Amino acid sequence: MSAPRPVPTGRRVLVVSRYDVGHPRAGDPERYLHEITRRWVADGAEVTWVATRSPDAPADETLDGVRLRRGGSALGTAARLVRGGHRFDAVLDATGGSTIALPLLTGRPVPVVEVVHRVPQRTAGRRSRLLAAAARGWSRSNRSVVALSPSARHDLRRRHRLQGPIFIVPPGAPTPVPVEAGQRADAPTIVVDVDLVAEERTELLLGALPAVVAALPDLRVEILGDGPELARLRRLADTARLAGTVTLHGRVTDDDRDRWLRRAWLTVATADGPGCRTRLLNAAAYGIPSVVLQAPGAREFLRTGHTGHLVETPDHLPAMLVGQLTALGDDEVARRVARACRSWADRFTWERSAALLAGVVEHQIRAVGYDPARRRSARSDIATLVRLPAGGSVPAGALRPTDEVVAANGQVNLLLNGCDEFDALGVLARLGVTGAQLHLAGHDDLLIGPHPLPPVLTGLPTRRALALALDRS
Repeated sequence: MSAPRPVPTGRRVLVVSRYDVGHPRAGDPERYLHEITRRWVADGAEVTWVATRSPDAPADETLDGVRLRRGGSALGTAARLVRGGHRFDAVLDATGGSTIALPLLTGRPVPVVEVVHRVPQRTAGRRSRLLAAAARGWSRSNRSVVALSPSARHDLRRRHRLQGPIFIVPPGAPTPVPVEAGQRADAPTIVVDVDLVAEERTELLLGALPAVVAALPDLRVEILGDGPELARLRRLADTARLAGTVTLHGRVTDDDRDRWLRRAWLTVATADGPGCRTRLLNAAAYGIPSVVLQAPGAREFLRTGHTGHLVETPDHLPAMLVGQLTALGDDEVARRVARACRSWADRFTWERSAALLAGVVEHQIRAVGYDPARRRSARSDIATLVRLPAGGSVPAGALRPTDEVVAANGQVNLLLNGCDEFDALGVLARLGVTGAQLHLAGHDDLLIGPHPLPPVLTGLPTRRALALALDRS
């Protein structure tokens, strides 16, 4: 059980994004923001979300307590609200940085947290760079960035040379779902819940399926989701003579999605970037392992050998699918893998995501007007994991808003962001704590926080069982 975390109680937050969660083109970025902000509202925050208006959508609507304001331009609507006297304590920017212009449009500093759901492949163009330079005097200490994983933060540093604090706030997953006896399909079944857009490269899965069907003639593939690629993918499925094997359902209800996921043996992700992260966690919550085509950031939300496997190239995809489906035909192997998947999904909750992002917002509000060099989180991406001695505790409000405290089974663990081991010793001395164990945080610590992994995710039995089954195939 986690100790109380910062929540934006009483704070007024403005969300600026191209779409809102009700837009026909809404995808993972919008669902991420909605899951978090609706929890903030439940905790007492006021959230206004401005976005581009779709033809049939009302200009003003309230959804799960979040007030949606739609117009021709999200940034223009935001500027009109601010100029019109609406006061906001902070702005969440999901537009790729366009709100850097808000100080120029409104004449006053605005604490901004930029949420980067997908790292751009190219650096900003000349116009964006000029705008950033013009606004830099207004917003030197007014902006922090949130990435969804350690690799995304690394990419923002390496490729985009992004300076300043970058915090990691991973997405959540549904509460792990038990699948009752008889719900899992009798025949090998792949279920893919995906936004059908070009970067998902769903055609690579369709291209691999004829070889898989040759080995497993009773295979069923259910593709759930809508998007601009739907019609083309249906034509590809017909051309590959996959009728009777593949069904592209289009947009489905939540109940239908739940029903199909309960029947699944396996899911597949072929995206060319880390966009599959939420789908891998959702599948894991249902006990469904994944086969993932190697791409930047793809391995982070997969415990390789426990919750699924990586494939280096599309050419290797058919053999991996045949091997994994064959292995999962063994009920004992399937149960073991399902336990590992649910244990992994249990480490990612929307409550934790909401608390982490709230901590970044609070950090940014407090940071306005201060020298960035004084901010512990701004000088480094390192973090330190601290295990307090038995009976140890942390007084409420004693740590930074971006630090994380987890208490479970009488043990308290801390993740101190922007803090090396020497800094951590100073923090502990200030708290009067002695005898703590500490070490620099690794990749898993940065992703799942100070939660110890259960043995089912660290041992070898599942990996060995799958490897043996794969060898037999």
